[in-house]
Amino acid sequence: YPDGDGLKKGLDLVIKQLYEVMEKQNIKQVNPVGEPFDPELHNAVMHVEDENLGEGVVVEVLQKGYMVGERVVRHAMVKVAN
Repeated sequence: YPDGDGLKKGLDLVIKQLYEVMEKQNIKQVNPVGEPFDPELHNAVMHVEDENLGEGVVVEVLQKGYMVGERVVRHAMVKVAN
């Protein structure tokens, strides 16, 4: 496309609308970076040793998780320290 800015603006609007619909339906993203690992919400697929980080702390989210109300519909795939 010759007008890449127009395409980007259009995609940004679609993403914004998607998040608004998710919020209205009580769908929340699970973003646990910096929080303690919780097997009820997270799926640990990687482990890293780092003395600067606490035990069992989520370092990185590899795939976002989602909840509808208090029910997990997809666990967050995460990398955990120590």
